[in-house]
This record gives sequence, C-alpha cells and structure tokens, in this order.
Amino acid sequence: MGTINNVKNFDANFFGLSFEQTHTLSPEARMLLEHSYEAIIDAGINPKQLRGKDTAVIMATSYTELQKSSLYNTTQLGGHNIIGCSKSTLANMISYHFDLKGPSYVVDSACSSSLYALARPYPLNRVKEQCPAIPGSRDIGVLSFNGYCRPFDIAANGYVRSETVSVIYLQKVKNAKRIYAICPHIKLNCDGYKEEGITYPSSFMQSTLLTEFYNECGIPTSCLDYIEAHGTGTKAGDPPEISAISNVLCNNRETPLMIGSIKSNLGHAEPASGFTQIAKVKQLSLLSTSEF
Repeated sequence: MGTINNVKNFDANFFGLSFEQTHTLSPEARMLLEHSYEAIIDAGINPKQLRGKDTAVIMATSYTELQKSSLYNTTQLGGHNIIGCSKSTLANMISYHFDLKGPSYVVDSACSSSLYALARPYPLNRVKEQCPAIPGSRDIGVLSFNGYCRPFDIAANGYVRSETVSVIYLQKVKNAKRIYAICPHIKLNCDGYKEEGITYPSSFMQSTLLTEFYNECGIPTSCLDYIEAHGTGTKAGDPPEISAISNVLCNNRETPLMIGSIKSNLGHAEPASGFTQIAKVKQLSLLSTSEF
C-alpha cells in the first residue's frame, strides 16, 4: 500500500503560520499547502504572480481524521481547532495563503472525488479566458483479507487502502510554460437508482458515459492503446467495468486493448485515486516516448 512519510514535518515560518495555527491544522491541510506551492513552482510560475488573481482551488476528500479529536475538544484553542479540522480549510487555506480570488471549495463524491475536482474547472476555463485552477485530493469498505489488491483477477478479494496527497496546476495549453498531460475532454454521470443497492456500479451507465464521451470528443476508440481503469479488485466492481469497456471500446478492433489499474501497485487511495491514475498514465507515456 502507498504510505505518506514525514507527516509531522512542516515549515510554519515559510508559510507565515503561527505556532497555534500550525498545531491545530490537520496534516492533510499542511501537506496540501506544501504540494500546492510545489505544483505552482513546477509549472514555471512564481506564486507571487498569482496574488489577487482569479484562480480556483478545488480539493477532494471524504473526511479528515482530525475532526474526531478536535471538533469537540474542550481545550481553549482560540477557535483554531474548528478551522483546522474543517474540510473546507483544505481549499480555503491555500486560497488564503496565496491570495487567490477564484472559487475555493471541497468536493466529495466518494471514490470519484478527485476526478470531480478535476472536472469542475473545465466549464470555468471554457467561459473565462484566464482562470487557472489548483485541483487536489487527499485520501482518507471492501478490504482484502490478505492485504493484496488484484484488479480483474479471478483471485480478487477486495482492495487495500492507500494514502495519497496530490495536486495539479491546471491551465489552458496556450498559457502553460510546462505541460505534462493534456485533458481534451471530460464528462461525468451518476448511476442513479439500482436494485442491487447504492454501492453496486452500473455497467449500463458506465457504457453510456464511455459512448457519450468518445462521441463528444471525436477520438476514435480504435486509436486507443491503453485504458487506466478504476479496477478495485472487488467482485462487485470489476465485472461491470470490464463489461462496459469491452462493449464500447473493443468492437471492431484489430489489436487488443490493454487495461490496467494503479491499485495493483499501491492500493486504493479512495477519494484521491483518480490522481494516482493520472500520474501513472503520465509516467507510462514518458517511458513510451523515450523508447523511440
């Protein structure tokens, strides 16, 4: 499983936070603040250039562990404990520190949270000429009893949970100084009602989403070489997903379509899992390019 090291390390002076603020701020908020700074720098931008700009901050998470110990803490902490354990702080602290004036909020749609966070800036960028965004995600079932995650395997018996903190600096291609990947189109849907229950995926709705997506973006499915799937290693989730991929993407193909899931390498990062998938596919792309 993926684990995060040095959780307690944080340079409060660098970010201009007081001792009280730092020690009542959740580890997730501290790490997302650090990763946001790194993402901005890595994009070739001086963070000071963003001050006062219409930049959105959209974070994805399901809950913060600090809420249980801090929300009802009777210790007099000047209200910092309430701010520190709030989910909204994960986004608002970043907007506050960098003085960003765009939308700042947290999304929670369970395991798809990070991809929802990635999708939210899309309409903003279509409407506005200049509106970069900083989507990020933080992990918090159906767990494997022997500690192995085997997506699409006959021996699959659930997944192991993984920790992930990940941030992307998202902007228009024409404004970017450094490009790791391009998102040509994005689309979301929801299963709605299912007789099996809310936790069971719908192969029909997944098929519908894939069909509509490729019809809208204009990319022929025959051009696809690889699909990074959700692939949790559960018997409830994998068969419907494989069925949808096969029905929509594998018709009239002359070559096999390769599929995979990062969860076989590091486990299921739940709300943050979408960003681990993006990182994996980006790395595969870089490796493929270097071979030629």
